[in-house]
Amino acid sequence: MNQRDAGAAGESTGQQSGGGGGGFNSDSRGLIEALIGKWGIMNTKRAVAVCVIMCLAGMTACTKTDSAAPATKSEITPTVQLDLATPDKAIKSYWAVRDSVRINLHARGSDVDAIFRAAEVQLGAVTEGALLKRLSNVPDPQPPETFGRDIIDVKVESESRAVIVALIKNTTPVPAGAEVSKFEEQYRRDGERYKYVLEKSQAGWRVVEIWSWETYPKADWKKMHPGDGKPTVAALAYNGV
Repeated sequence: MNQRDAGAAGESTGQQSGGGGGGFNSDSRGLIEALIGKWGIMNTKRAVAVCVIMCLAGMTACTKTDSAAPATKSEITPTVQLDLATPDKAIKSYWAVRDSVRINLHARGSDVDAIFRAAEVQLGAVTEGALLKRLSNVPDPQPPETFGRDIIDVKVESESRAVIVALIKNTTPVPAGAEVSKFEEQYRRDGERYKYVLEKSQAGWRVVEIWSWETYPKADWKKMHPGDGKPTVAALAYNGV
């Protein structure tokens, strides 16, 4: 399951929890975003629920009590050197920023893991052994994923629009003792194709759409981001087992 529109979901949870002088503060919203980053957008409600539990337990503040003003955009120090002069340079800058965000979320997740383990301690009272290990929601710490990316086609369609097709492979080292299935081996070997639509503004080239190459039910490009904005319907019972 892709982590689609996770950022938008994080903003939505922050808006829903605010109002009346209370709601989640920036630290709590950051915790929710980190949980979503680790679990995926389908577990947004669980991330919010965990944060609420910790608020009630006094593990994190839920109201705005910070005396210092929040950092503004101008006070945030960029970590990636951007080059938006051409479509190919812009897509490489985009990938660098995405990697930076993922690595920082992974680092924050280490703290989240410890907090969440305290919230799920009672699992040991209702199950045990291999099932207890399987049901523990926080995985053992693993290094952040790494990816190999190759630009295989660049088409500048106009002065303000370009399309880039890239081949992306997951190059994360296989953990010791892990069994690699034929499916996983194929995907790691062959990678996946993605199409990026870029538009040029006064600031330079920027990514505005992402498409993935799908083979089912027919071979064609399918739009990934941005979505249509419609809410998703929860239908599967997997998370309720």
